Amino acid sequence: MRYLRIVALIGAYLLMNLEEIRAQDFHFTQFYAAPLNLSPAFAGAMETTRVGINYRKQWPGFGYDFNAAGFYYDTYLTDSRLGVGLSASQFTESFLKIRSADLAGYISYRLNLDESTFLRFGGQFGVVNRSLTLQELVFGDQINLLTRSINPSSIDRLPGEDSNWYPDISFGALLQGRDFWLGVSSAHLTQPNVGFLDDGVGNNLPIKWGFHGGYVKDLDNRMFKTNRIRNVFSVSFNYKRQGTFQQIEVIPQLQVENFIGGLGFRNVTRFNDLPDQNSINAVLGFSLLDGITMAYSYDYMLNRFSTPAHVSHEVSIYFTDLRKKRLIQTILPCPPGNANWRY
Repeated sequence: MRYLRIVALIGAYLLMNLEEIRAQDFHFTQFYAAPLNLSPAFAGAMETTRVGINYRKQWPGFGYDFNAAGFYYDTYLTDSRLGVGLSASQFTESFLKIRSADLAGYISYRLNLDESTFLRFGGQFGVVNRSLTLQELVFGDQINLLTRSINPSSIDRLPGEDSNWYPDISFGALLQGRDFWLGVSSAHLTQPNVGFLDDGVGNNLPIKWGFHGGYVKDLDNRMFKTNRIRNVFSVSFNYKRQGTFQQIEVIPQLQVENFIGGLGFRNVTRFNDLPDQNSINAVLGFSLLDGITMAYSYDYMLNRFSTPAHVSHEVSIYFTDLRKKRLIQTILPCPPGNANWRY
């Protein structure tokens, strides 16, 4: 359990040292390495103990960037066929000085359809805090062009409070076979008010709908004629829609021995006449025999307004307790718990 303690300490450090966060849904390029963020039904889906962290830095070249960090833990209770989990995350935006932090618990149940196919239902309940640093805001009436100074007060309407707490509820379902998985999810079912003004008009967080899945295949171990090489191919996709946005991303990956590489594509469509955003996402990582997996991903936007600032960096680390399950896992949240591969 030494790795569990190490990863937990790193996760706590990241969460305590992020300074600012924004109250909109963030996403990870390595969505398969943030399973509880993807759907509550993934709680306990590995049918062993798992703990991990994720960190993302988006558009650092602008000077005002976005930072996201998450920590999660989940495990499986065999006798009751229940999965339970816990997550904590923060998202910061350094321009408007907005921060969002949440703490959530998860529970899922495995329904056996046959010997090799399961259906999991999961739910999540969390609390979210959204805060705003009002001292950093400057309104138009505060700027005096004649004296080139900024007045200390404004006549604009300001929020009565700079911190807002609200509950958050999500549900998900996951169909899990020996070499595939398909899932649906819905988040923010209560559509909480995330604004700071008392009336809260127009500040309800839209429901986020998700559809995701993947396929993993153990390829011929004789990639090279003279040696037996562990060789696993996988592909995963994630579609989600929230408000005026929809996003689809697909990433195929190949694991050769302990090394993992992948190249994916993401499209973000906006239903408000704004242009789409497209990006190419590269992933490199490794998975060790003792259950720890690490990966780094690099996103590059393809739109015509892209510059070197339009990139994102992301790191994921998670540990799977292989003493309960003698499997060498890929970087994905599956293969399912019923897979009996021996590499």
